[in-house]
Amino acid sequence: MNLLNDRYQVIRTLGAGGFGETFLAEDSYMPSKRRCVVKQLRPIQNNPQIYQIVKERFQREAAILEELGGATDQIPTLFAYFEAAGQFYLVQEWVEGDTLTAKLQQQGLFSEQAIQELLLNLLPVLEYVHGKYIVHRDIKPDNIILRHRDGKPVLIDFGAVRESMGTVVNSQGLPTSSIVIGTPGYMSSEQAAGRPVYSSDLYSVGMTAIYLLTGRQPQQIEADPQTADIMWRQYAPHLSPMMADILDRTIAYHPRDRFPTARAMLDALLSIASPIPPTQPVFHQPPVVTVPPTMPVSPRPTEPPKTEPPKPETNNRNNGLVMGGLIAGGLIGAAVIISQVLPKPTVTSLNQSTPSVASPSPSASASNTPVPQQTEVYNNAQPSAFYFLSDSAYAKLPAANLRVKALYNQGYPQAGSFWVPDYPNLSGQQLYVVYVGHFSDRNSCIDQLKTYGQANPNAYCAFASKNANVSADRFYFKQIAGTSTPDPTPSNTAVTNTTTSNYSWLSQRYVTDADLQDKDGFQLDIMRNWIFAVHGRRFDTPGIQDYFNQQPWYQPTYSPKEFPSKLLTKLEQYNVDYIAKYQDSYNLRHFKK
Repeated sequence: MNLLNDRYQVIRTLGAGGFGETFLAEDSYMPSKRRCVVKQLRPIQNNPQIYQIVKERFQREAAILEELGGATDQIPTLFAYFEAAGQFYLVQEWVEGDTLTAKLQQQGLFSEQAIQELLLNLLPVLEYVHGKYIVHRDIKPDNIILRHRDGKPVLIDFGAVRESMGTVVNSQGLPTSSIVIGTPGYMSSEQAAGRPVYSSDLYSVGMTAIYLLTGRQPQQIEADPQTADIMWRQYAPHLSPMMADILDRTIAYHPRDRFPTARAMLDALLSIASPIPPTQPVFHQPPVVTVPPTMPVSPRPTEPPKTEPPKPETNNRNNGLVMGGLIAGGLIGAAVIISQVLPKPTVTSLNQSTPSVASPSPSASASNTPVPQQTEVYNNAQPSAFYFLSDSAYAKLPAANLRVKALYNQGYPQAGSFWVPDYPNLSGQQLYVVYVGHFSDRNSCIDQLKTYGQANPNAYCAFASKNANVSADRFYFKQIAGTSTPDPTPSNTAVTNTTTSNYSWLSQRYVTDADLQDKDGFQLDIMRNWIFAVHGRRFDTPGIQDYFNQQPWYQPTYSPKEFPSKLLTKLEQYNVDYIAKYQDSYNLRHFKK
């Protein structure tokens, strides 16, 4: 039999397709001859021009798989990856169990209770995956294994690695993916169009549940020719109306009509679930995955989910003790356990009390400014007037919530956000202002600004009041540092202006192509490395190091090899990856010239 990489002894072929083959193998380097799955992946286009891009994308996706598998036992552990003869290989944990397809063939249709148990155990894992900005893109019965030893569902075969193999050069000479990842019938319309979102995975979960309940593949179920609704209920007549309603919402044609997050679907299920609590996924502290900052990544959705990834394993041990005492509590016990393992976002309030979750205040509704249609907002019971240290502002609540949670995790317990129309002296725009802390006087705010602004030079202290006639006094860090003059019209906007040489906003909002399109190669390098520089990283490239040495806020602390990647927030890591991907396109365009 074949010996791959002089180490992995192939036992048999598990599957084959357009991207390569999958083997069951033994690790000859391990005394136990540990069994593993080796996936052989080959680029669909044999083009030396893009080989390096494919290689770097493969490395990046492998690093993501390593992090995911290291955090939960319901995603296979990545043991190794390697390259040989122009092909790429992943070595992953062998999960002994049955796919949902095989389970259906063995035992027949799933009961409603079995579907509930499956979803209650699967959705927390999917929420964690989405919390890492990853859409699986190929959830189906063949890609969920019920593990023999504990019956837990294990999620396998993420689509991003296969997408990297589909990289080609388009007619403009730019690298692009030539394939759509997903399986017809289990794939939503927007995913089939190459635009997956987080609820695309939920659609696939819903279609999987319907297959298990009815025994019919999606192509065997009619759709309403006018609404495109899938007419599946007639094949599951004994299903409760509440469960059927949940599945109908999950497989709605348009994403806006579905559950927005896995957490929302989980909450809906908990409201009707049987009193048997689900077996909770075990989450571990993810390992630090060091990836060169120039490495590109497959496109990610631009708006993050509202939910936090699960807590480290130490917290789960405590939750396990609580769970043991709550099993007899039935549904209420299950809900408490879920809420402890996967908590909703909370932030210490301005007065150090627990904040309430509420809609924007009635004072805003009383004006002519329409209230945004949002389900929740950080409401920290601000007084009618106060000073605050501003971090950023966002047009959409999910982005603001994400930044608040990032600040909280970075050690700012007073971080929060408020809706700008609540304070008409600041702006008439519908924006969510994220702040680091609030203060009763101007000098206290400035004292913290002196420290915080070293890494966030666009930060400023401001006076907020519900009295529209009161001036919104602002004092920028750049004034303290002596690098700029005050904003001449501070009351006209809630978002700090940036200049072409100041990229601190890369830690505050998501980058777009419009931010990058007029930049040359050096400027793109500066933008990408700015994110690392604000956390104190040194650089091997003299030109880059010289540039940051001239920045008054720069405090070099870590060598490139010692830099801990966990310092980057999710938003910052997204921007690093996005700029790197853009640089690949830029370099390829100029190389062809």
